[in-house]
Amino acid sequence: MDEFYEKLSTESEYGINILDTDCPYLEVPWHFHPEVEIIYIEKGSGSRFVGDHSELFRQGDIGLIGPNLPHVWRSDPIYRENIPGLTAHVQVVHFHDAIFKGPLAVLPEMQGIKQLLFESQYGIKFFGTARESIEIQMKELNKASGIDKLLRLIKILDFMSKTDEKQLLASTGYSKIRKSTDFDRFDKAHRYMIDNFQKNINLESISALIGMTPTSFCRYFKKHTSKSFHTVLNEIRIGHACKLLIENKINISGICYESGFSNISNFNEQFKKIKGTTPSLYLKTRQKLY
Repeated sequence: MDEFYEKLSTESEYGINILDTDCPYLEVPWHFHPEVEIIYIEKGSGSRFVGDHSELFRQGDIGLIGPNLPHVWRSDPIYRENIPGLTAHVQVVHFHDAIFKGPLAVLPEMQGIKQLLFESQYGIKFFGTARESIEIQMKELNKASGIDKLLRLIKILDFMSKTDEKQLLASTGYSKIRKSTDFDRFDKAHRYMIDNFQKNINLESISALIGMTPTSFCRYFKKHTSKSFHTVLNEIRIGHACKLLIENKINISGICYESGFSNISNFNEQFKKIKGTTPSLYLKTRQKLY
């Protein structure tokens, strides 16, 4: 299997680098990099994978991704159909957290940002009025240069640290395994699940992928995540199902099979177990938010 991560680098060790681009679709592979990342989706929709968290994203999505945390924003398949006017527009800011270490770190005014950057190891998404405020600030940052760019970045991070309208994404268990010496082997299996969740993934094939017996793999996976392999796989599938529900283009039965489930009863059972509600009630609730 190919390499799973693309290590990205900014042009300078302590610089603030901004990418503002319009493209047919987001195609950056599952990757990590030593820089902290702020990503703002100005246009587009699809699925967001951050560590062991999966969820849909839509226009306006804003995330903060910590150093070396695997992630990908993947555009919906329709973006590959070359439909006129249907493009993805993304603004990405990369910076090293070293900017906020040293003398700055001891200032009382920086303690909120320090805590925010610590929490970024899980990935953070922002919502509500906070997301709208960050969106405006990101556009201002994109126009800035020199010391003004640094000051505006500090302002954004300070705002992010103070708002309650945010959510951590990856689990504590994932954060622990990411820091272990065995992470590459674990994530080889996890990456396979992300790429193939719509297919029938059997225990024999995924355990063979990392050179284990099915029994050993189950123990290994549970030890590192506190979850079973099937639980994590179902969480990925249900995350995709939620995106399809909100799009409301196919019925619930079709969503069941598009998400990798083989029968509707198991789909309904897993959906309620993971989301705490039925697919139809979830759809009604989320439609009010969008």
